[in-house]
Amino acid sequence: MRLVIGGAWQGKKDWVIRHWSVDPSAVIDGAECDAEALKQGAAVDHFHLLVRRWLDAGEDADRKTEAMLQENPDIIVISDETGCGIVPVDKKEREYRELHGRICCRLAARADEVVRVCCGIGQRIK
Repeated sequence: MRLVIGGAWQGKKDWVIRHWSVDPSAVIDGAECDAEALKQGAAVDHFHLLVRRWLDAGEDADRKTEAMLQENPDIIVISDETGCGIVPVDKKEREYRELHGRICCRLAARADEVVRVCCGIGQRIK
C-alpha cells in the first residue's frame, strides 16, 4: 500500500497517474465508490471523503479501512490533509478530522511509501 497526501487541489491524483503509471480509469473516487470498487481499484482518491461517508453512516471507519487493505493490499490511498488550518467550531467536524488524521497516521506507518504532493510536486517522506 502507498499513501499520497497533500492539500486540496494540489495535483495528488495526477501525480499518482504520472509517476506510478496508474490507468486513470482504475482510480476510484472515495466520495461515491462502493465496497466492490475498493476491492478492484488501483487507487482510491478522496479517501478523506470516504472516511466521512463511513462516519456519517455510523460505520466503524477503522474497521472499514482495515477491510479495504485486506481486500486490496496494493491500493494507493490518496487523501487531503484535513488537520491543518482553523479548528472547526462544530464538534462532529472536529471528531471527523481527528478520526481521519489517526487513520492516516496508521496508514502511513503501514505504507511501503508515503508521498506528500504540493503544487503538483511529490516529495517522498517515507
